[in-house]
Amino acid sequence: MLEVHIPSVGPEAEEPRQSPEKGHMVFQVEVLYSGRRHTVPRRYSEFHALHKRIKKRYKVPDFPSKRLPNWRTRGLEQRRQGLETYIQFHFPEQCSQLHHRPVIGFCMDPYVYTPSPEPLPEVVVDGVLQGLYGFSTSPAKG
Repeated sequence: MLEVHIPSVGPEAEEPRQSPEKGHMVFQVEVLYSGRRHTVPRRYSEFHALHKRIKKRYKVPDFPSKRLPNWRTRGLEQRRQGLETYIQFHFPEQCSQLHHRPVIGFCMDPYVYTPSPEPLPEVVVDGVLQGLYGFSTSPAKG
């Protein structure tokens, strides 16, 4: 079973000469699969870019608004809840289609995985297909 949550939001790690006003907020995306938990930080703009990619191919729910009445605590919590609901929409309990492939790529930590010119490298697709569905797109070697 695959579960995705966004348990928290907070300031991005500051760069040495960056003023606090210029800081960005990051959402901690937590993925639980086969008893293993992975957490990756993602900014709102990354969620929006993901939404635009998915929207080109599939009917998706409205994306949580960038404009919030109160940017501080309550506004951030509303945005966190909206993004969590949005991302969970793409992971129904019984995933029978591969429409969530861009979402799986979004949850990968760029510091652990080597970037690829492909939207989602075939080795990752094969691993996910093998883990979720028990089959692969690669020809059998033998």
